[in-house]
Amino acid sequence: KLSICFMKILLITQNFPPDIGGASNRTSGIAHYLSTFGHQVTVLCANPIYPRGKIFPGYKNKWLQKDKNNEYVVYRTWIWPVKPKSPAIMRILSYLSFVLSASIASLKIPKHDIIIVASPPLFVPLIGITVKQKQHTPLVLDITDIWPESANATGFMKKGWIFKLAEHFELFIYKHCDYFVPSGPGEKQHLIQKGIKENKIHLSPNATDTNIFVNIESDDIVKQYNLNNKYVVGYAGLLGFAQNPIIIIETARELQNYKNIIFFIVGEGGMKIEMEQLADKYKLNNVIFVGEKPRKEIPYYINTFSCCLIPYKNTSLFTRTIPSKLFDYLAAGKPVIINLEGYASQIIKTANAGLVAQPDNSIDLAKQILYLHNNIEIAKQMGINGRKYVEQYYDREKLLKELALFLINIVQK
Repeated sequence: KLSICFMKILLITQNFPPDIGGASNRTSGIAHYLSTFGHQVTVLCANPIYPRGKIFPGYKNKWLQKDKNNEYVVYRTWIWPVKPKSPAIMRILSYLSFVLSASIASLKIPKHDIIIVASPPLFVPLIGITVKQKQHTPLVLDITDIWPESANATGFMKKGWIFKLAEHFELFIYKHCDYFVPSGPGEKQHLIQKGIKENKIHLSPNATDTNIFVNIESDDIVKQYNLNNKYVVGYAGLLGFAQNPIIIIETARELQNYKNIIFFIVGEGGMKIEMEQLADKYKLNNVIFVGEKPRKEIPYYINTFSCCLIPYKNTSLFTRTIPSKLFDYLAAGKPVIINLEGYASQIIKTANAGLVAQPDNSIDLAKQILYLHNNIEIAKQMGINGRKYVEQYYDREKLLKELALFLINIVQK
């Protein structure tokens, strides 16, 4: 039924694999499944630089290059690479460099039936607006973060006249988009508060490919990092400002006398150097930094975890976000500990799949880890519960079938 209406879909996003992170994971999932459902997908994205701020090996920062796999076509355009901790103005200029190169490249892209543009950054929808005006095509905004609120919450932008200007820019973007696909109830509620009609909104939560977490063997990783007979407290994801990953190091310090407990950190980001420096300062030997790994390898690393962490900066904004890593953890059948009440913690509680620690409290986070460490059977059952819950409610293929039907209804109007 999903192929009754064959669609030509243009997906515009700054981040796309091999970029690392939730945004790249989400957009690649959209491209993959919409192609699998029989639609023709074209991706317009930046050359890969995220999160390290430099071009990935095997790629050149050309003005325009075309990749083609068996599923869809990818156009990559030039972007000015900047480091994660660069001043705000440099990062804004980097965002705008992609807007410029992609807007020019879009003139060469043939007409599509519908456009999906991913935000943040909120500058990216300018490309979609340019294409919409040229092709007279419906524009759908896929929104996974509330900007500029998130920029303020992470310290990227302080409240003041620039923040006010950014809020006006946000409304300008919403005004020129036709439909909206928020990734969580927090984003949906924000859109409604900004005056978007609910019939223009389709909630499409972050999710995971549950099938890739089945029958996984991680013996090589266990051997490489000497994890055998260890209780592995794992984190896999971006080590950025929103995640406040310093709390992981503080917690490792609290538990450094437990010789069988290891903190196993998979990922890169703007806070990684500070984490490493703090671990050295505390002379910790219970923390292992793995670095970034390709998306296809992440399930094998999560499979080594005994329990999984989701740390967050303690701000009201992040109570409304649901990180995509949560669903990977649940799909892997691992108990999860989060340190902030909100939509994500509610999922964990409803599924009975983990624990909630107090925010900004390494002592309490250590206490929750020890509870799981000392109650193996309870932790195991939490993992089983989480796996069942994510299969039922957050399987990516099921949710993207619903998104495809939403897009078909738009095209057929």
